[in-house]
Amino acid sequence: MEIRKFIESIQTQINAELSDKNATTCLLNCYIRECAMNANEVSFHHELADCPLSLRSLKAQSNGQWVLLNFPQSGARLLAVAEQVSNIGRCRFLGKPFVKKEGSPWLAMETLELCTFLLNHLSLILPAEFNEELLEQVQNSRDITQAFLGSSKVNPDQTGNSFIRAEQSLLWGHALHPSPKSRHGVPLETLLQCSPEISASFPLFWFEVSPELIRILGNQTEKAENVLRNLHGQNGYLYPCHPWEAEYLLKQPLILAAIKQGLLKPRGELGNPVQPTSSVRTVYREDLDLQMKFSIHVRLTNCIRKNAWYELHSAVSLTGLLRPLATEAREYCPDFQVMYEPLASTLDLGALARELGMNEPSARDCMESFGILFRENLSARNNKNLRPQLAASQFTCDARGNSIIAIQLAYHCRQSGISYREMALDWFQRYIEISLRGIFYYFFKQGVVFEPHLQNTVIGFHNGLPHKIWIRDLEGTKLLPEFWPATRLSELQARARRSVYYEREKGWKRIAYCLLVNNFSEAIFHLAAGHEEDNCQENIRLECELWQLLRTAVEQWQYENGAQPELGQLLLGETIPSKNNFTTRLLKQADFQAGYTNLKNPLVLSPVSQNHQSSEHTLRTR
Repeated sequence: MEIRKFIESIQTQINAELSDKNATTCLLNCYIRECAMNANEVSFHHELADCPLSLRSLKAQSNGQWVLLNFPQSGARLLAVAEQVSNIGRCRFLGKPFVKKEGSPWLAMETLELCTFLLNHLSLILPAEFNEELLEQVQNSRDITQAFLGSSKVNPDQTGNSFIRAEQSLLWGHALHPSPKSRHGVPLETLLQCSPEISASFPLFWFEVSPELIRILGNQTEKAENVLRNLHGQNGYLYPCHPWEAEYLLKQPLILAAIKQGLLKPRGELGNPVQPTSSVRTVYREDLDLQMKFSIHVRLTNCIRKNAWYELHSAVSLTGLLRPLATEAREYCPDFQVMYEPLASTLDLGALARELGMNEPSARDCMESFGILFRENLSARNNKNLRPQLAASQFTCDARGNSIIAIQLAYHCRQSGISYREMALDWFQRYIEISLRGIFYYFFKQGVVFEPHLQNTVIGFHNGLPHKIWIRDLEGTKLLPEFWPATRLSELQARARRSVYYEREKGWKRIAYCLLVNNFSEAIFHLAAGHEEDNCQENIRLECELWQLLRTAVEQWQYENGAQPELGQLLLGETIPSKNNFTTRLLKQADFQAGYTNLKNPLVLSPVSQNHQSSEHTLRTR
């Protein structure tokens, strides 16, 4: 028993250190990208005579490199060791950072100490006071990550379903977010019961309802009814919500009034269990035709995750608008497919609210809480043949800090006998070939602005290489007005129509950030991490080759499909926008108000020498 307690205490300490390391890495990467790089206050090659002995030893042992941050307004410097630094400043750190203030010695920084230091400094250079709320979110994220690591259920799924296993594998979350796993509004024990990171599954909470309350958008109402019936397995009209939302709903006066009048009857958690995907509030069952996205009054990273009815209306309407484009799209991008969202539902208590003299927001709030968006599920054939996996699950690290995609490619290298470099170039070539064709076709030819970040991209594989890509999240998809005049959007409600319009400049900024920075730059960072030499210089060399491969892909798309001004500027070295997650949270802004930092364009930086370029990796012409 004593030995067991000792082992458990050691594992708890390890989990705490891993959680601290990830939280510290997120904070430093956010600060470097959003603040330090453009201010020329970071150096990746600076040699210091005055530095902590432990860091000097760590750098020598790891063959890493220095990362030095200057904070002139605070009279301080920060020094850390990185085992990998990308050419856009993304770092993989080793050990703890040290901070030295004028007249003081170097001091090692724990996560919350570092966050406090950064927030104090930012209060001097930005129009913002010290943000206690953000400090709390960072601590919450760090603590929840440790709880995930301490769960005995982390990734036990051995069913062979690659899709849900990948969806539930994201232990660390968004690498460029200050609090990637922060979740406020639900107790920890309840949170763990429904969290994908520990491979949770759970029954939904059901209400017996009067059928006249049910509202369904879309032309396939029977499909939605069948999904719900298959889940609850009961007689009568039952309607679900997420278990977290049930607690919120059962406190609302309008819901209590509906229960008192017999319009609603809580039946509790029952029926077949569902599995949460990476978004937490979307749930999955392999045997159902549709996935379901629920409302939850829980703050996940940036936002309270509610389903506004106009957003559900726009997603269902966009499904109807985009489906007719699929035939032509197959000619341009045959291996790229949209995951449509054909149905949405809710309960409408507006009549009861008016009868009782309650205000309109009460009915609207309950309508949002009961809102469900139904998304097409992957077919059994695709699950079996293509083993689809979320892109975010590939370009991240396991619990030991190893890059997932690098591990997978190393395995294929051993099986095939080819070098890691060749495998990485082959893999990335295929990935960008499918992605660019799809995203660029829809944007430049059809005026559709997807949000192709890592959590909206699903990859299907054949022989270890990307073979098909699905893009999802139509409620976040936008349209360019020059392609979609109001006459084409007559089915959309006025608010939904206003919400889906993006000007072209704004649409391109979203595409450039989501595809090039959030998606491709992370893919490149993780692919480069697996180089056989395990050396910073070799990582950079492979990274440059991968960026040049992307440049070739953009040039080829221009050649085949006609020049676009945005791509022309990109190839000439125009900066690339990167979303500011850290300073947006710091300034307490809504997500739609997020600013951008312009990154130096890696497509024209550090050209690869001729002996490291390979004609084998000129993209194939269809």
